Amino acid sequence: MSSEPSDLSELLRRDVSMLGHLLGDTLVEQEGRDFFDLEERIRALAKKRRVASRRARVHTTGVLRDAIAALSTSDAERVARAFAHYFQVVNLAEQHHRVRRHRDEERAGVVEPGSLAALAPRVAHQASRSQVEQLLAAASIELVLTAHPTEAQRRTVLDKHRRIGELLDQLDRDNLTPTDSRTYRRSLREEIALLWQTDEIRHQRPRVGDEVKNALFYLEEILYPLVPRVYAVVEEALAAAFGSPVAVPPMLRFGSWVGADMDGNPNVTPEVAIDTALAHAARAVALHAREVGCLGALLSQSTRRVGVSDELRASLAKDAQAHPERAAEIVERTRNEPYRGKLRWIEARLQATHDAFVRGRASGGIPDIDIGYRAPHELLEDLAVIERSLTANVGQHAGLSHVRTLRRQVEVFGFHLATLDVRVPAPWIRDAARIALDLPGDDPLPVSALHAALAEARPPARPDSPGMRALMALAEIRRRTTPEAAEAFILSMTRGHEDMLAALVLARSAGLYRPGDGVADVSIVPLFETLDDLDRCPRALELAFSDAHYSRYVALRRNRQEVMVGYSDSNKDAGILASSFALYRAQRACSEVGRRHGVALTIFHGRGGSIGRGGGPSQRAIESLPPGSIQGRFKLTEQGEVLGWKYLMPEIAVRNLELTTSGVLRSSLVPDGPPDEELAQYETAFARAAEVSLELYRALVRDPRFPEYFAQSTPIEEIGALPIGSRPARRTGLKTIDDLRAIPWVFAWNQSRQMVPGWFGAGRALTGLLRERGVPFARRMRERWPFFATTLDAVSVALATTDVAIAQEYASLVEDRPLAREMYRRIALDHGRAVRAICTILDRPLLAREPGLARSIELRNPYVDPLSFVQVELLRRKRGLRHSGDPVPASLESALLLTINGVAAGLRNTG
Repeated sequence: MSSEPSDLSELLRRDVSMLGHLLGDTLVEQEGRDFFDLEERIRALAKKRRVASRRARVHTTGVLRDAIAALSTSDAERVARAFAHYFQVVNLAEQHHRVRRHRDEERAGVVEPGSLAALAPRVAHQASRSQVEQLLAAASIELVLTAHPTEAQRRTVLDKHRRIGELLDQLDRDNLTPTDSRTYRRSLREEIALLWQTDEIRHQRPRVGDEVKNALFYLEEILYPLVPRVYAVVEEALAAAFGSPVAVPPMLRFGSWVGADMDGNPNVTPEVAIDTALAHAARAVALHAREVGCLGALLSQSTRRVGVSDELRASLAKDAQAHPERAAEIVERTRNEPYRGKLRWIEARLQATHDAFVRGRASGGIPDIDIGYRAPHELLEDLAVIERSLTANVGQHAGLSHVRTLRRQVEVFGFHLATLDVRVPAPWIRDAARIALDLPGDDPLPVSALHAALAEARPPARPDSPGMRALMALAEIRRRTTPEAAEAFILSMTRGHEDMLAALVLARSAGLYRPGDGVADVSIVPLFETLDDLDRCPRALELAFSDAHYSRYVALRRNRQEVMVGYSDSNKDAGILASSFALYRAQRACSEVGRRHGVALTIFHGRGGSIGRGGGPSQRAIESLPPGSIQGRFKLTEQGEVLGWKYLMPEIAVRNLELTTSGVLRSSLVPDGPPDEELAQYETAFARAAEVSLELYRALVRDPRFPEYFAQSTPIEEIGALPIGSRPARRTGLKTIDDLRAIPWVFAWNQSRQMVPGWFGAGRALTGLLRERGVPFARRMRERWPFFATTLDAVSVALATTDVAIAQEYASLVEDRPLAREMYRRIALDHGRAVRAICTILDRPLLAREPGLARSIELRNPYVDPLSFVQVELLRRKRGLRHSGDPVPASLESALLLTINGVAAGLRNTG
């Protein structure tokens, strides 16, 4: 590729230009030259508007607005599709560029900041081998896939995106012939044409089963084959730092809420959760069987050429004796090839296990496993026999690494693929406990009654209630698959330790908690979400750990407790700065409670994809957590809307997993941050800023006139109708701000380019901080305190992606003009204050240290703007029809949904 540009950013521009031209050719072919010229005129106007002076921009904006107003609904829809498709290919080009940049740096020997290769020498310098091994032995890093966020891409579209990414990768190869290049470009053109002819928007809201399939796509196609690579990176980095191998246990694993999250989703039932777990089990075993088949083809060693262990010979004899009906075929076909023989037995047993899970799923009973494996450890024992034989018989370079790869996959994915977390609303548990204990209606649960129930020799009768049925589903999953398939029982909107005790009472009824037998097979996980809940969280844990009955349960759990904190609802409740500090403060206090009581606390971070829901790079988020709050234990939601961006391309997936692992190890072994006395000063200063931010934020969202502004200046109604998730947008169906879930709340603000959840309140708060503490103090605070630095970085991104001029177009949709002017003025005023304050603290423009992101925003804006103008025009038309009592054509609704999809792709963000 010597003739290609050497600058990486130029390579990105080359790819974007190539894909843009291929899309343009497709538009001419599919829609005609007139349409292409129309789309190009609108794009040119938007670009001209962006570069115009302030005075000229007013005129150019009017011209653009008039051009879009003149579009028919059909043309508006086609224009929206054209820009949306442009963003799809730009996103793919940027993802591919990330891969290319990483490869080039690796080839050049550049050690990337944040990588395990960069971290390991520092770890070896500051911690002993025994300290590292002790931490690794207790470490747990769990990433939990979710489906309920606004994932706007269909599976068929994702498949096409993946193929385009693979073709871009092929075009980067050094040894391409001209014929190869033409072939790949033709294939790209075909994929882009197919994309244009494919519906981006589902005609029907996806079923839970569709969401399960989407999660399985990432688990099976991406994560299963890649996880051994991540472990290899960890092992290589530590071995290089310490001079010899360091044992790395299976600390990284995966969970899922998909098919088991019953909080606010009537489509997820206990039966669905059980069926999902059985589907997971069957798929996990099928994956292992496939890999065993491949390994059998590889390990062709003959006893005429090399020896094998007596242990392996004895294992083969034992298999033949236990199952004589299969022995003749296997022995005859693998004569003198003992590894193949053993792998044939393993494959047969895995097939039997798979068939049993399939039968159990169909019949509703417990799988009847005949010759199959009953648990993953039995499979691991058989693989260990092969591994030891290869090690003892010069097999280090003759297949041993492949056996170890499969062992890693079995260790991580077991017979469950991903552990299902069952989530329910805490009120369900309170209601079920009242029924079980015959307590009055809505009164608070008396702790004395809960204690009495836990002290009884016999557990209470099982109440017939949603909460009890959910808990029984968890028990059934464990009974019909493996214990690793389900363990956490998450109580959404937990009030206090009474909810945890109530769940413990029900766990006794379900047979999951039998203290007399020393059994505690359920992890009760309180979820604290609102600002008040986060403030109460440490006290709730203190009471729980001080409670004799609950502490007995914790002791049976090997003194482990998981607690979940919610980033989405806390932000919706309190705004970005107040919620961020409440989360920080709660985690620090909860960790201290755990240390006092000798409880190993795992904090489960319910983060979303957008800034307003705790989104951003995982590693930076980890490093900004309170000192001592991780200690090798970390659990995080990987939201549906970011799965494609983080995991669709294998190299990016490996990089994300590596950075997450590196962040956890760094925070646990070599944490950064100021000494306690200095940290206390910073925390005091930020606490004051958080109070100011909260006051301004709540003055906005609790203004009685605010719901009208929000409803009319955003496409929230259309988002609720968008068929992109199985869970309703509202908790109970009431059309109030409180009832609206945090995900569509953020999605609506992002669509209108106001981005309020990501920054509002920060302007006045940070201005006050600078006034009270001074610029040098704020800059030192940023340099020395990772939490403050990460918070500023996140707010900076939200501010940079906000567009107050475009937001004014959305504000023009509000019928009450004085209300529109006042609300918009309040939002725009704090945006300006926030930009100025952060630039003062950083002593540079907003994204000066993120040139790639700044370039991406600059590249996208001229294309997002037309979509926003089209969306505003279509909203105006729809509301005009509603106001006059006329029906809204389906074509108009469809065009609006396409603009929502397009803006989401352009901003690379939904909710």
